Amino acid sequence: MTVDIVAFRAFGVPWLCCLLCCICCAMTTYGDEAVDPQEVQALMRYATLSGKATVRVAAPLTLRVPGRAIELPPGEWTFEARDIRPAPKRFHVFPKTFQPNEQQEMKAYMDAWRARGFDPRTETFGLLFRTTAGRTLDNRVHWISLARFDSEEEAQALIARLRDEPAWAWMRQEKTGSGAAVFHVRDSRGNTLEKLAAPVELSSPEPIELLDMSSSFWKQRQANRLLHPPLRLDIGMDGAVEVYGRVPLELYLRGVLPAEMPSGWPGEALKAQAIAARSEIYASLAGKYRLEGFDFTALEGCRAYWGLGGHHANTDAAVQATAGQALSHHGKFATTVFSSCCGGWTEDNENVWSGPPNPVLRGVSDFPAGNQVPAPVSESGWRAQIKGAPAAWCAAGNENFRWRRQFSVSELSDIVNRRHNVGTIRAIREGPRGVSGRLRSVTITGSAATTTVERELAIRQAFGGLPSAMFIIEASPTAFIFYGGGFGHGVGLCQHGAKGMADAGKNYEQIVTHYFKGVRIERTR
Repeated sequence: MTVDIVAFRAFGVPWLCCLLCCICCAMTTYGDEAVDPQEVQALMRYATLSGKATVRVAAPLTLRVPGRAIELPPGEWTFEARDIRPAPKRFHVFPKTFQPNEQQEMKAYMDAWRARGFDPRTETFGLLFRTTAGRTLDNRVHWISLARFDSEEEAQALIARLRDEPAWAWMRQEKTGSGAAVFHVRDSRGNTLEKLAAPVELSSPEPIELLDMSSSFWKQRQANRLLHPPLRLDIGMDGAVEVYGRVPLELYLRGVLPAEMPSGWPGEALKAQAIAARSEIYASLAGKYRLEGFDFTALEGCRAYWGLGGHHANTDAAVQATAGQALSHHGKFATTVFSSCCGGWTEDNENVWSGPPNPVLRGVSDFPAGNQVPAPVSESGWRAQIKGAPAAWCAAGNENFRWRRQFSVSELSDIVNRRHNVGTIRAIREGPRGVSGRLRSVTITGSAATTTVERELAIRQAFGGLPSAMFIIEASPTAFIFYGGGFGHGVGLCQHGAKGMADAGKNYEQIVTHYFKGVRIERTR
């Protein structure tokens, strides 16, 4: 794996100066202006760090604050934040979303809430695109902000009051101003050379290596990453040191693909992954983190990103071979999410996340045409399939296709009580399942309380981070045994299934149209 310095340098000094101007803004606002998908860049929050950030550079490093530019030689530099003041924030409660063509319905909905004494406002997420061929794709969605609060407790209290309403409400936080701190700039020997007020811009003619940034959504793991300069060091809403940067989308994709799919897998699977990731990136720009001032993190909650040092020839080839190709559906870039292994059946999006059903993200059977196994319609059917070994595309050579976890009552009680204070676990009742067999809720009864846990991720986390929510439980007086299938949320592209299809001779178009319903390959250039 090597860093493509030639490609990095090709952007040139004028681009660098322009980027510095853009990065100083917490967020780019496009409004109703259409943008070329080939020109958009992702604003990344690469890391949130406790108290300090350390970088390593092989070329001179330039620090910029208002009115000053400081030149530092190559080496390792630490930016320790002192006198921290977190960025201010507020909390939105959202009960509903509307598409751009639903203006009348949106007005009527907001008027109804105003009549009840609320002050609803619209927040627009997503971008309006226009390709070089003249095609317009509108990925904007209007979220209705019913109310805004200074504290999370107030927002959660309103959400609790709205539970009897026909729509499920959710919360998002907004960064409403800048944080503050003084960065003590130290060399590798600990000497302080400068004291600079946040934010601080870091630029260099070569990539900047950020040390000890988190590399996993699930576990506390640190890694060093080579990142595309310039970077910005700032203070976040919780007082952490945050590291931001912009990256062109195709360069970003080259760092995503090897992090999300093994580079040694078949080329057609890699191409399918490249198209799915590119489409999902377009569909998610200015999305769920827009109110916080950036597009994506570098973790699996968005998509894993290994930076410039993670590029691999095989995945680079897949990105290049599919350049200018993304998936669209009914006039917008399709939301084409993916997970490691579906376990035999993929899941409907609304059974995993909040939001309305997405026609692209319908659960499908992950079996060859001549060997279809329909999804069970009863609990007994699911118990048989989860403990069995059906010949799905994602089964071959995959240890997570079927898995088993066993806990003593004491062990599982300790795990569950980290999130839910129920005491010693006495019983776990499995709730309804989605179309893939993933549980939509579980009810845990303990010596102190009973709680119902809903949603796929929360269920997995409640039991210590299970591979998926597709499981059954067998209990004895001393232990609980979980038998499960698949790895991940199960919505959209099944990556091991894509490998199985590619191994069987299927091409990338056949793969993506199997997992995403009604899509077309959009040429963006």
